[in-house]
Amino acid sequence: MTFVYGVTAYGAKLQILKQLKDIPEFPSQHYHDAATYLRKKTFFSIREMFTATKEIQDWFTDCAEQITRVSGDTVEWVTPLGLPVIQPYFKETSVRNSKNCISQEKGSEVNYNSKYEPYALPNIRKQKNAFAPNFIHSLDSTHMMLTSLFCQRKGITYVSVHDCYWTHASTVEIMNKICREQFVALHKEPILENLSTFFLEKYAHVADKNIHEKQSKEKSAKLKLRDILMRVPEKGSFDLDKVLDSVYFFS
Repeated sequence: MTFVYGVTAYGAKLQILKQLKDIPEFPSQHYHDAATYLRKKTFFSIREMFTATKEIQDWFTDCAEQITRVSGDTVEWVTPLGLPVIQPYFKETSVRNSKNCISQEKGSEVNYNSKYEPYALPNIRKQKNAFAPNFIHSLDSTHMMLTSLFCQRKGITYVSVHDCYWTHASTVEIMNKICREQFVALHKEPILENLSTFFLEKYAHVADKNIHEKQSKEKSAKLKLRDILMRVPEKGSFDLDKVLDSVYFFS
């Protein structure tokens, strides 16, 4: 499940390892080798079955990495409901503190605490790893809010916690219908195209389209950024309207 949220190879191995440890008869000496093997097979299978999903995930990661690396800014976007989002991941700086611990070499009290400076550069690794899950969750929250707003219009009670939607038993069918309708309406919007346009306007305006053959390293990087932001993955052939009749889409 966490693959679409950008889980790392290490994180996936830990998840599988946890499951293996719950099997009493599984030999403990093979835990790590088996977890590594199963992680590789799992990743391969997912990439084979969900090619388009992987392409979109890779595009998210590439965009976030190049944005932070070339522009030096954090990754920002705006949800379909107009909510601005900024990823707050910055490089930490070590600040010397002379009160908390004793240095063995000099006998003086020395400690280094990590903190974030107001104008620190973004942490590229965290920015790129977090963007895919954060963007997907921002769409999930948009769907939740749309469901809430349309339930209110229908005059029915609506409560939610994360991805659990509640209402009174007598109005469950109405909420289920609204939930599906708003999901379809949301995802029929050109979400990736709009994201690409936003990124280009915010981060790639500095790239010159008419650069001569002899490009400086900096100009080349800016052109690469523009190229990646424009490379929107193609959509698949899934019929979104089928969600309207899906019993187990949300249950």
